Amino acid sequence: MMNLTNLSKKERGSLAIDFTEAEQKVGFPLCEGIKSLYTRSFGEMDSSVLNLREKVHIKPQGTRWDTWFSFNNCEGNCEVMLSMPGSEKELTDFIAYGFHEWTGGNDFGKRMMIGSLFVNIGDICILLNNDTGKIEWIDCGYGYFDTYDENPNGVLADSIEEFLGFFE
Repeated sequence: MMNLTNLSKKERGSLAIDFTEAEQKVGFPLCEGIKSLYTRSFGEMDSSVLNLREKVHIKPQGTRWDTWFSFNNCEGNCEVMLSMPGSEKELTDFIAYGFHEWTGGNDFGKRMMIGSLFVNIGDICILLNNDTGKIEWIDCGYGYFDTYDENPNGVLADSIEEFLGFFE
């Protein structure tokens, strides 16, 4: 059974994927973090999206919102859901959705939603910032959905490898 621990142990590049079509669809080159995540061997699945869930201890890195989790009594153990395409043939549409659809047409920069944190105040989006490679969080439910910087947000990890390391 695939879970986040198993995914974190897979070597990047296990799947040889040509990201050209996905890059054309989103309109810019994809960062190495996205390629690292989706070239891990996740296998062909029956469904179009594989949601990997696992509990993990999360301590967000310091930002202007660094007390958001402790303020809401949800710092520490939480459930993480990371969405993966069910097969390589669905990857282009999956990546395009991750960059565009979740934003409701608003400009959140080149950030791809890759999953969610489930905490006692609801779910918080997990984003991969294509410009920096950092894994970020944003709680649109407590801010202004249309303006990224006016929402509680911050960094969970400096890279996809560091983020996946939470599950080892």
